[in-house]
Amino acid sequence: MGNLHETRRPDPSGSRGTEPAARKSRPRTWAVCPVCSVAFPVPRLSQRHCSLACKFKAQTTGRKVVRRTVTKARSAQSLLRYHVQAGNVVRPSTCEECGRTDCRIEGAHFNYDEPLRVRWLCVPCHRRWDMREPKGATYRLEAPRPDPAPGEGAPARSTATALAAFLDQRSAGTV
Repeated sequence: MGNLHETRRPDPSGSRGTEPAARKSRPRTWAVCPVCSVAFPVPRLSQRHCSLACKFKAQTTGRKVVRRTVTKARSAQSLLRYHVQAGNVVRPSTCEECGRTDCRIEGAHFNYDEPLRVRWLCVPCHRRWDMREPKGATYRLEAPRPDPAPGEGAPARSTATALAAFLDQRSAGTV
């Protein structure tokens, strides 16, 4: 959401007072927290959240899907890597599918029960082949979404409403 600005009026007497000129001419900036919809003064322009609790809540809400690799696939990949490094298996410099030589060549397993039986494919061809013929090497762990606590399911306030509430609290002296 956009920042809200409140500018100070110049002093009619023309005196500078004790504040430095740069501090006095800078507009006072307000922002609305995207998590709790509370308007708050911004000490630095890059600050988006009103508190660390709101920042941590915003960082953790998007994490839903975790991918894990099957143990059999990992062991087949590591066994192939060992034999390539030992010199028992030679990694070719061309892709078996498209014939490219200007990119990295990977060993694509037909079956993870036979770890040394592979096709040597470039990265794009390997991805296409895995999409056409998936072998189930990875699976998704769905993290359960936390249920909102009672009263937290209310819709967020608009920016104008949040700013008005904050300014009312400020004028009352509670902020």
